[in-house]
Amino acid sequence: MIKRTYLLTILLIVCLLTGCGNKTEKMCRIEIRNENSTDVITLEQADVDDFFDEDEWTECENFDEKLVSEYVIELYQEKTHTRVQPDKENTYEKVMEYTTYKDSDIVKVVISKDAIKSGGVSEEDLTFYYKGSEQFFSTLNNV
Repeated sequence: MIKRTYLLTILLIVCLLTGCGNKTEKMCRIEIRNENSTDVITLEQADVDDFFDEDEWTECENFDEKLVSEYVIELYQEKTHTRVQPDKENTYEKVMEYTTYKDSDIVKVVISKDAIKSGGVSEEDLTFYYKGSEQFFSTLNNV
């Protein structure tokens, strides 16, 4: 459990230091969809710190497998620019995926394997469960 906490903390710090929270360097996009729908709400040039207040979340040890998912929130970060001309159709890469559940304050957080860029890490090692804050759910419902 401690290993997971350190891994998530390191990823969040790397994400913030690489500019995801800094509008002058890398931009972020947040896509939100209802689990039963193909409709997607996209927040371009999103301020991640305003949307996710993860400092107020607490990690959960147990997760009720019977919960029904409600929303899937995908966080994308602008790819690093290189000398090679970037693919204009694919300028963002998925960094994290959040799943919320009906009638619950549980949030499943999955770090994208592409964001880690190292082999040998299982999806289980990149999956965490938290109790989200009232502010997060309020922001999500307002969107």
